[in-house]
Amino acid sequence: MRQALKFLLSALFVYALPVHAAEPPARNELDALSLADGATATQDKPIGPWRIYLEGAGVSSRYHAPNESAGALRGSLDMRFDKTLAPGLRLVGSNRLDLVHDQAARPVKSVNTLREAYLSWSRTDSQSYDFGRVNVRHGVALGYNPTDWFKESALRGVVSPDPAALRENRQGSVVLQGQQLWPGGGITLTLSPRIERDDNRDPGTFSLDLGATNPRHRWLLAGSWRVAEGLTPQVLVHGSEGAAPQFGLNLSALANDAVVVFGEAAFGRGPALASRVQQGAADERRQRRAAFGLTYTSPFNVTVTVEADYNSAAPNRAQWHSLRSSAPSAALQVLGTAANLQDLPARRAYFVYATWKDAFVRRLDLSAFVRHELETNSRAQWIELRHRWDRADVSLQLLLNSGNADSVYRAGPLRHAVEAAVRWYL
Repeated sequence: MRQALKFLLSALFVYALPVHAAEPPARNELDALSLADGATATQDKPIGPWRIYLEGAGVSSRYHAPNESAGALRGSLDMRFDKTLAPGLRLVGSNRLDLVHDQAARPVKSVNTLREAYLSWSRTDSQSYDFGRVNVRHGVALGYNPTDWFKESALRGVVSPDPAALRENRQGSVVLQGQQLWPGGGITLTLSPRIERDDNRDPGTFSLDLGATNPRHRWLLAGSWRVAEGLTPQVLVHGSEGAAPQFGLNLSALANDAVVVFGEAAFGRGPALASRVQQGAADERRQRRAAFGLTYTSPFNVTVTVEADYNSAAPNRAQWHSLRSSAPSAALQVLGTAANLQDLPARRAYFVYATWKDAFVRRLDLSAFVRHELETNSRAQWIELRHRWDRADVSLQLLLNSGNADSVYRAGPLRHAVEAAVRWYL
């Protein structure tokens, strides 16, 4: 342990795209929809209440500006704690520290993310309560989750573009949450109070950043019921101080032994992304967001997800070109707003994600995705090659943004980034 910590202090590495595309934990049919938590990093050997690893990474980035490139180093300490204190009483903690040395013109800062810290009380086998900072996650899609309302402003730093890693590594909200299950369904109520104003956010390295996670009073009611064998839809209602209520639906089902089909949709009045960055009151209209797709698992350890995404609040082709021609900075602000909200930056898109376990040789995993927006035909592409041992992983990955000069994913500063990383499990 001492040698590992010495390595962390001497390595001060940074920013990048690693963190393994995590595998979802086992869940029963009822709470799979009620708390769609599919982002727990994998480790072959559960050892007591602690799970700790160190990660060191180096990244080389190139930007769209002529002759602009930069290197960065990252050193990370990732800790999880999950222990039963007494019958029915459980303490959960999750924290990640990323120490950064970045040579870019817009450097990424060192950041500590308190992902979770809460007490869970199971009053009975079918009734439980959580209090504290909880990473509340909802949604059945992979690339885009319209019903995952608590993702807004939850990322303090991006350590990987992999959707599973984004869901795992964000900071939770301070909530009081109760869940009741019964043989044919379940219901969950989440209450999140206002603690800090949104304009009082603290970007400090070790800040709890409660202005990001608890800037207003919010609540979420989610109910699911089994309508047929293997079919358990979930209906959600989300309320937020000063905003119109939002309604959501999650649905997934087995088409056959190898194919799962899923759909996710959200409806409600709200502002468009472009109006959020303009001066004055935002123009609110009825917005619709959706993600539909399927996941196929082959007999050869290959899993492929194909997904179609839609966001009526995002610019269409004409609106995007109007933004780019009249106010290029506004187009960048729209991208920044979409990234902060973890929303889709274009009206229509598709997403393809593939993983190949034990590719070519045992314990060598290949993961990749393509996110293609259909308004200006630009793409964000990512691929990772990772080799796993019992106590260490080594990974190499590439992120590439491509398209025409005035397209959505080319509007951002980054052209591509290559990263190599090493992870040690303690």
